[in-house]
Amino acid sequence: MGTHPPSPHRRHLKKLRYLQLMLKYVSLLAFKRKTVGGYCDAAVAKWGDRVFLRFEEQTWTFREFNDRANKRANLLRREGVGKGDAIILLMENRPEFLETFVAVGKLGAIVSNINTNLRERQLVHSVRISKPKLAVVGSECAEVFAQAMALDAVLGPDRVLLDSRWPAASPVPSGWRPIEPLLDQEPTTAPPKLKLRSDDMLCYIFTSGTTGLPKAAKINHLRFASAGIGMGWYGMGISEEDTIYCALPLYHSNGLLIAFGSALVNGATIAIARKFSVRRFWEDCITFKATAFVYIGEVLRYLVNSAPSPNDRVHTVTRCLGNGLRPDIWNDFKERFGILNIREFYAATEGNAFTLNLDGAHGSVGRIILKSSNNLVLARFDVEQEEIVRDENGFALVCKPNESGELLGRIKVTTPFLGYSDEKESKKKLLYDVFQKGDAYFRTGDLLKQDDAGNYFFVDRIGDTYRWKGENVSTNEVGEVLTSFKGMRLANVYGVQVPNADGRVGMAALMHDEGAELDKEAFYEFVDEKLPAYARPAFIRVKKEMELTGTFKFVKSDLKKQGFDPKLVEEPLFVRNDTLRTYEPLDDFTFEAIEVGMLRF
Repeated sequence: MGTHPPSPHRRHLKKLRYLQLMLKYVSLLAFKRKTVGGYCDAAVAKWGDRVFLRFEEQTWTFREFNDRANKRANLLRREGVGKGDAIILLMENRPEFLETFVAVGKLGAIVSNINTNLRERQLVHSVRISKPKLAVVGSECAEVFAQAMALDAVLGPDRVLLDSRWPAASPVPSGWRPIEPLLDQEPTTAPPKLKLRSDDMLCYIFTSGTTGLPKAAKINHLRFASAGIGMGWYGMGISEEDTIYCALPLYHSNGLLIAFGSALVNGATIAIARKFSVRRFWEDCITFKATAFVYIGEVLRYLVNSAPSPNDRVHTVTRCLGNGLRPDIWNDFKERFGILNIREFYAATEGNAFTLNLDGAHGSVGRIILKSSNNLVLARFDVEQEEIVRDENGFALVCKPNESGELLGRIKVTTPFLGYSDEKESKKKLLYDVFQKGDAYFRTGDLLKQDDAGNYFFVDRIGDTYRWKGENVSTNEVGEVLTSFKGMRLANVYGVQVPNADGRVGMAALMHDEGAELDKEAFYEFVDEKLPAYARPAFIRVKKEMELTGTFKFVKSDLKKQGFDPKLVEEPLFVRNDTLRTYEPLDDFTFEAIEVGMLRF
């Protein structure tokens, strides 16, 4: 679907908006006093009695929210929390999460936003690398936190404050202190002001952990403000007239930096849901009179795959912003729900690479916003060797238009790389002497391509792309095709090794509509028609539930390890049969035939 060239009037407004954006960023960099606490105080002065936060049946004005954040800040200060200290925050979406976040920010401390889906080893690891002073834990997460601390007592019981909006699932460990009685003793006046700068650390946001243990990406106050300005004001046009709906987890950057940041910085209302629910999504948008929301691509797929509802078109949402939206459902979502302004972006939480689609180019993650600080380049990439291609002088080669390559972000004063809390992990993301001696680049780990008009398109995550029959296969692109098969809800595609063959052959874990049976013959014909021979999955496994991270990313590590071995896979397994033109059950006999080379691909 093409886009029409903008009219001279639209171009003029766009240029004016761009100049305003430049001025906002210049003021951020020049004064270096824009912090979360500063934005909160400024919001109270300007919009004090307007509704800022909505949750379930409750509302809070800017002033009420700030008062509650001040009480928390005073308590944490009394507990010895000071500038640079890390505070564990493990809690589902609710007002107390945001109050604690702002409170910690006012003290110059660091919020370690822990993924509520983590368990045992991963949870212990995330707590340990945070080096926390204390923890604020929601009662709904008390059991899993207690189990993790029983494995490795990173924090003593007296350093855990329990926030009890909802009853705990099991008895609270001895020594943990309820936070509510302590808060009752604290004043609503602001804690003593510190000389904080926008480049001071604000929080850790953890990677999803799909390729190993989670890493703590460092976020400063400037990054928080930049999200509110760049994504909220410039990207979505958020103003004090708007209500942003957020059903994404607040421990994730889309929920915390974009949704909350956009509301606080621009004086809008934010309405949060405890968890994402397909059934409640549009009901909430209608109840809260939402005008915008943030998304992760799979959220929109769930909504498109849901049964038609009278709420599909009676909401007041006019735009949404997020990432990971696959092109195959882009138009379906727009047409069904009447939301024409989809602002897809590309960004790495810890990195310096950022693009935004303001033109509506179908399937694109956009282009550079601030051309003056353009630091992005696509470097040619060898998928089989999993390394950047270099010339005889050792320098990387730039991709041609529409050629896939790894996106790199040059590290400059205006585009710094903050990295992770672990310096060793940070160094793994850096490349030096890439295009000339002395330069330094951040590795995104993602393959993208760019068309002649300058629009970027996401191709795949490095490691997810595999090579078969001399061709590079994008799991992302194959997954988009497979999910367009009738009744298919999700398709997690990956490469597996087979004997006597170079590279990896395709395999797909499929999840279709509840109660539906996969028509193997029809699926074979569909795959045969829609995909080239080298990209057609040789194996499929049918799943009732798909393993996803808390931010709706596919988990592939276990699937790759189990491969197509019936002894390791309890779910139905099938192998492509080109003679019978179907996918037939894969049993132990067929598996042995593949292993000894009797059956080849």
